[in-house]
Amino acid sequence: MRFPRGRSIIENTRLEFINLDNVLSASKRERVHRISGYIAITYHDAVELIFLNQGEPFNAARIGKETREIIPISEIVEKAKKATTGTLSEYATDEMLLKVIISSVTLKPLKTQVDLSRIQPKIFVEKLKKSKFNGFIWMRLGLDESFVCFENGVIPACYIAGRAEKALEDEIYPILMKPETNVAIFDRIEKVIAEQATPAQVEMFCKIFTALLKGYAHPLGQSLVLRTAMLSKSTAQKEFPFVEKFRIESDLSFSGEVVVEPKVFAQGMARIFDLIYDSFSTFLGKESEVIARKILTDYRFALKSLQFFDYTKLKI
Repeated sequence: MRFPRGRSIIENTRLEFINLDNVLSASKRERVHRISGYIAITYHDAVELIFLNQGEPFNAARIGKETREIIPISEIVEKAKKATTGTLSEYATDEMLLKVIISSVTLKPLKTQVDLSRIQPKIFVEKLKKSKFNGFIWMRLGLDESFVCFENGVIPACYIAGRAEKALEDEIYPILMKPETNVAIFDRIEKVIAEQATPAQVEMFCKIFTALLKGYAHPLGQSLVLRTAMLSKSTAQKEFPFVEKFRIESDLSFSGEVVVEPKVFAQGMARIFDLIYDSFSTFLGKESEVIARKILTDYRFALKSLQFFDYTKLKI
């Protein structure tokens, strides 16, 4: 797949020559990398996109010929680190393009397989204008994806695959006129760009829960802690289904990859934390709080930024 692009930061560099961790953390070192845009990792069967806000990854998607899905950022990162083929590009773009690409993945189109053989593309576009249409036209020609945006019948932007700059309206008609172009209509553009908990946030909670469970295992034994933690996880995932994606191994290590909005992520982690903490307070009394408080204190600043303590019983 090929998408509209903005200013090039990195282009078509083989994955084996890229340190992806350095690319993702570049915004912390240099202002020039604090961009809004996307990283595109191209494989033979799909493109995996990491979307950036001021250089920080906030969402990710996999787009192939037959698939369009939001996936965990960490899944893309781990795959890229192990890949022996593939190329990476990074582009700085405007916010509207990011919203349109993400909307094309997360939303269901109003109409697909639009047949323009019976109506001239210009007439088709004019009808959308006159109806005060809000949304966008999605076009795929071969491996190229392009977009035409509408706001109350006005076209504020046209994005053509492979182009760094916005296109003029007249430039979209040659694409629409080709019989092999696949066209769909979406009746809105997401106004708020969806975010997901970052790999660093997920990893932090995996470390917290691993340390918590092993801390409780010292006085209570591994078997009791494992059974209690599994029961707490099962209870929490009834309210927060994403919790199911986490695993608790027999050695009490906690791991997983999730796609979930940061606020809901913090709420779900607080819920399972409270369940575990309360369960072991029954056995340990005040010692349960001592163990839990010591572990949370090591991560208190990052936890406060996620507003974790707004949702949990134990405050630091």
